Amino acid sequence: MTNAAIYYQHEAFNTRAPKLMGRQAAGEGFLAGFARHGGVERLLGYARTRREFDEFRRQVGEGRECAWIPHGDAQGLAAAGTLFVYAPGLSGFAWQRSFAGPAAWSVVGLTHTISSDRVMDEFGAMLTAPVEPWDALICTSAAVRKTIEGVMARYGAWLAERFGAPAPRARVELPVIPLGVDCDAFARHAPLRAEARRRLRLGADEVVFLFVGRLSYHAKAHPLPMYLALEAAAKRTTKRLVLLLSGYFFNDSIREHFLDGARRFCPSVRMLQVEGREPETRAAAWACADVFTSLSDNIQESFGLTPVEAMAAGLPVVVSDWNGYRDTVVEGETGFCLPTAMPEPGAGAELALQYLAGADSYDAYIGKVSQCTAVDVAAATEAYVRLAESPELRRRLGDAGRARARRTYDWSVIIPAYQALWRELASRRAAQPPTNGRPFPLRGDPFEVFAAFPTRTIAGGTLIRRAASEPLREAERIAASGMNNIALRHLLGHEELEQLFAALAPGKHVSVAELERLFAPERQAALRRTLGWLAKGAVVDIE
Repeated sequence: MTNAAIYYQHEAFNTRAPKLMGRQAAGEGFLAGFARHGGVERLLGYARTRREFDEFRRQVGEGRECAWIPHGDAQGLAAAGTLFVYAPGLSGFAWQRSFAGPAAWSVVGLTHTISSDRVMDEFGAMLTAPVEPWDALICTSAAVRKTIEGVMARYGAWLAERFGAPAPRARVELPVIPLGVDCDAFARHAPLRAEARRRLRLGADEVVFLFVGRLSYHAKAHPLPMYLALEAAAKRTTKRLVLLLSGYFFNDSIREHFLDGARRFCPSVRMLQVEGREPETRAAAWACADVFTSLSDNIQESFGLTPVEAMAAGLPVVVSDWNGYRDTVVEGETGFCLPTAMPEPGAGAELALQYLAGADSYDAYIGKVSQCTAVDVAAATEAYVRLAESPELRRRLGDAGRARARRTYDWSVIIPAYQALWRELASRRAAQPPTNGRPFPLRGDPFEVFAAFPTRTIAGGTLIRRAASEPLREAERIAASGMNNIALRHLLGHEELEQLFAALAPGKHVSVAELERLFAPERQAALRRTLGWLAKGAVVDIE
């Protein structure tokens, strides 16, 4: 099966983080899903340190064969064929690859939140970075892809106007592949229902509406439409409604606003809140719920994993018609999608400027956009009433959702979709003629960039002679000092030094060009670096 090196940072794949984000839940799920469904002999971890690779190995399972590809290991990445980055930033990795050649491997990223300044800058950078048609940025929804295409087109038009040239176009592929879930794990929640409801003291006649996610009115989903619709629904039905929030608050101020809002806007609905960062508590919340609801209105939401999780748990869903939600929830079949509205283009330039100028933080920026975005409360009320009053409707929509989740979003389906993409990119890459690497112009070879600094350079015609009577012993003595061994892994090794010093007979001057003939072409740069190091320690003289 097609493999890829996984760019691993523990924080990005860990759901036990203090500030749990959707990208972490998706990352943890992907890693487990790839280990289970990828069908590869070895899992490849592209990690900065051995310690971080050990975390990767523990997370995928100690019994699995794993291999470490350290950062900057071009040969390791070329052998892997694809570097998979569970984040939207590709340009930096493309520039790193340029040292080895544009077709040395593919770089594949994946979108999460796309509204921050850093990610928007990344979309612009891909117009000038050496991304290629054998690279891809996986978009989690059709709306995300359309947004990225729009950002790139506007920035490309600006570059064309600025430099009087044709508008550049990003050469990267933008396929749409949704996030995945482990449907088997959610199926295991059902037997917990009776005990979970008992612990929360839920009566048999109470209908539980569940929200799962960060409890943040400015950065996730503003609760006001949900509160208003639940209150209106409670007055139209004889059923007792409960709102269960499974998540966490960033701080006490947000907590108080959330709870005060519930007291003000849905006093007829009993509200419960449980810790959403603990897997066992989340599982119990899924088990005891009757309906899932998430009325997202925030531009930070780039897919929406929780409605898919809800379908996997067999729950009917009531969501806003927003970004990825509209891709995942089938209106009237697995739940209800409620209309949303935001101001037309041209009404938000003031908000963008405040963010760009630093007058507003990112949280303030997305919060202000959310404040001006509406979710249809009347439609939400109608959906809540229908589901509260009809166990049969809840069952039918829940069963359809469970089947859709397994058919479309289970990791057993999503992982092969990733691998099919990697294979397609590999075939494009293989069709390219061999091309030499070329360093990033702004991070070029320091001996080229700063060539004006020294008196002279160590070039092919430079003469070298032995200065120490026992050069190998003297080199080892110098290398034993901590202040002299920073660059050792970029220099010649012990056997190569023996070969070098054998060629430098006492009193003999040898040109660098002659010495280079002793070594393979890929080791000749290491020779020149070593000669500088040896001259620094007076082991050899440069003439």
